[in-house]
Amino acid sequence: MTVIMNNLVIPVGEEGRTRVLSAFLAKLLELGVVDAMIVPTMPAPGVITYLLAKDAELVRSQAEPFAPVMPINGASAVAGAVSKKPQGRIGALLKPCEIRALLELVKLKQAEADNLLVIGIDCIGTVARGEYKDAYPASNTLPVREACRVCLNPNPPDTAFDGINIGYIGLDDCGCLLASLSPGLDPGIVGVIEELGFDKGDALAKQREATLAALKEERGDAYEEFLREAEAELDGGGVEGIAKMLAACTGCRNCRVACPVCYCRECIFDGDVFEYETRQILGRAGKKGGLKIPQETLLYHLTRMNHMSLSCVACGMCEEACPVDIRLFPLFARIARRTQGLFQYVPGRSQEDSLPFTTFREDELEPR
Repeated sequence: MTVIMNNLVIPVGEEGRTRVLSAFLAKLLELGVVDAMIVPTMPAPGVITYLLAKDAELVRSQAEPFAPVMPINGASAVAGAVSKKPQGRIGALLKPCEIRALLELVKLKQAEADNLLVIGIDCIGTVARGEYKDAYPASNTLPVREACRVCLNPNPPDTAFDGINIGYIGLDDCGCLLASLSPGLDPGIVGVIEELGFDKGDALAKQREATLAALKEERGDAYEEFLREAEAELDGGGVEGIAKMLAACTGCRNCRVACPVCYCRECIFDGDVFEYETRQILGRAGKKGGLKIPQETLLYHLTRMNHMSLSCVACGMCEEACPVDIRLFPLFARIARRTQGLFQYVPGRSQEDSLPFTTFREDELEPR
């Protein structure tokens, strides 16, 4: 679906785009467009965290909107702030995959969007947290994560929320950023922003769209190759192939915590369902000749696939969180593509797209 955005040019001078965008976000806070702003900041060299700021000066001086790293998927941080409808409006600067995950959480009743102003920002990719910290400030030499190299959504979705999108892809030589306002954005917010005196940027929007189209085509080819390699990694597929890939799992559940759409407050694997008596453990070991310890790691991952593959936005944070470097992203991305393709569902694209399993269609599993 095509959305006609109100495109405005934010000039970038000698201050650089980081401080210019930070100043813009601070201005929204100062002018009362929002009552607080969630932005990435750097409290220590090479360490990026999210900050919920009430003080505009903190945003102006400390925000790091272009930091090429994700401490967590920001959807989790924002959902925690707006899970119960807050008093006042909260603004949040988020990358495309974070916006898409947040929309899934809204659909799953884990976040409220009524008092939220989503400010999306283009993302050409992020690097691993630990590598970023170790290499800082020379982190611009690091390769981006695999999930980012095959990401098909480097720009924020125009149809997810009525908000503001900040574009820079394709505009490197223009000395500016592009602020695109959704047509459904509160007219009061639009009026405040337009009073800042920015020029219209429709021509730059077309230039950016052309660059994005080329980038998406390139990544589309890379994504298909990635899926072929992921298939090969499963060593023939099936449960045996998955079990082999997950053999090193220690049962830490870090991937569940890092996943923005794995939201259950009480996970079945944290209860006593799988706490067996000694005689049961010995009996199971006797049937198989031996029993992997910790137990049920394969069942745990299969259950996660069942719970979240429809809403998976392929951010790759599950793999980033794994302490034993299991290649979780190829596994989950491959499963997600199958389940999402089955239901013709694109997670995080639009609030108008009903989440499968929350609605019923007689023909939804008919061959297509």
